[in-house]
Amino acid sequence: MTISNAKKQAVCDKYRLYLEIIYCFGNKVMLMKQLYRYAEVMGIVKSFSAFYSSITELVDADILRKESFTAYGKNTQLYMLVMRKYGIRFLEGKPDSYSVASVKQALGNERILVSIFKNQYILKKIIPRIRKDAKEFTFGAIIDLLKRDHSTVLYNKNQGISFLTEIRNEQTLQKYLDTLSIDQDVEIMQRTKRRMEDGLKKGSKASEGKGRGRLRSPEMSLKDRVENVAKRSQDLNKEEKIDNYTIDTMLAFNAYIAQIRIDKGQVKITALIFDIFNRSNIYKIVTHIACMYHMFTRYFKDEIELKIGVVSIDEYASNHLKAQAEAATIDFVTKERRDARLSHVLEKWHIDRLMQAQIEVHFVDYDITNQFLDGIKHANLVKRYF
Repeated sequence: MTISNAKKQAVCDKYRLYLEIIYCFGNKVMLMKQLYRYAEVMGIVKSFSAFYSSITELVDADILRKESFTAYGKNTQLYMLVMRKYGIRFLEGKPDSYSVASVKQALGNERILVSIFKNQYILKKIIPRIRKDAKEFTFGAIIDLLKRDHSTVLYNKNQGISFLTEIRNEQTLQKYLDTLSIDQDVEIMQRTKRRMEDGLKKGSKASEGKGRGRLRSPEMSLKDRVENVAKRSQDLNKEEKIDNYTIDTMLAFNAYIAQIRIDKGQVKITALIFDIFNRSNIYKIVTHIACMYHMFTRYFKDEIELKIGVVSIDEYASNHLKAQAEAATIDFVTKERRDARLSHVLEKWHIDRLMQAQIEVHFVDYDITNQFLDGIKHANLVKRYF
């Protein structure tokens, strides 16, 4: 049955807050379980049945669609909610469906896994801080706190220029920033973006005459180009990788700034690395930590302190990474046991002992497996309603 645009508009108006939460906090996808948690803490609904009725109305109006998914070889008992074109168009104020890209049905699970990790961070870390300050808990309160933290958690891949532009103009940071270095990095990212846009234009020309919809490349096209740039960067040597490491490189690795704050005149930065694929590759993680440190020392004039949280899917994965980081390296010639691998790799990437004293690395988990992936033991309450 065809649903009129008037009907869709009315449903979007009615449930705008749900759409804003999914759009902003989940990059257009979110687990229903996490959305219900937001509805609870914000006081949007008084019962699950009322929440379920709202979601059903959004699904029936073709504003959202529901998809099951698998992750790490597990068949989950959860459903993710995905925004359809009309809902995206509604929030972005676009005139028609041709003006927005659809969210493709997931061939891989990266997008929903990133959403799960980001929303666990907000639900576990940001919400308690708002409550502690006894402020009204709203969608806007979350946005405001993340902005005050100068966080990139709500930024998606290839949005580093927007972030650097924001902090470049932040008055409270002006005396600490090396604006020349920031401007240089912005130029690097702009050149990369122009190359990708040129590629999109060539692809658009090649598809001329094949229908209007072909003139807009799907979201995945840009992502594929970002990944291709990342693959080419693997050929760079260490110095080139350090010099060319930017906020976009962080975002492509699913690493985010959680907070930048000034404490007694010193810049203190907290960053998060989401190990969403559970690859447990400590060498790759530590090289990114080293490159982050070098990048932040470019951005700020004075000495910085960097705290890193490496976030795994569960305690087992976190302990495994920690064990790798703390394992002693062995000199292949003398067979002597030397520094822990974390320290050894940092030093190889030009982070000496004095610099290492300014870096803290913590291995944590968000209990993702138990809460969202272990379907038999922790089935989502929403499952039985579908």
